[in-house]
Amino acid sequence: MKYMCKTCKKPCNDIPEHIRKVHGFSEAHIKQDLKNKPDAYKNAFEIIK
Repeated sequence: MKYMCKTCKKPCNDIPEHIRKVHGFSEAHIKQDLKNKPDAYKNAFEIIK
């Protein structure tokens, strides 16, 4: 599935990888966010075809 980041308008296939590489979030920060709220980044991306 492909996603479009609403912040930088770049397409991606893997949301956590995009957040880590493009936006500079640490792996630990992403894991903690997803542990606390599994859909933490849902609103920052939209599904594209």
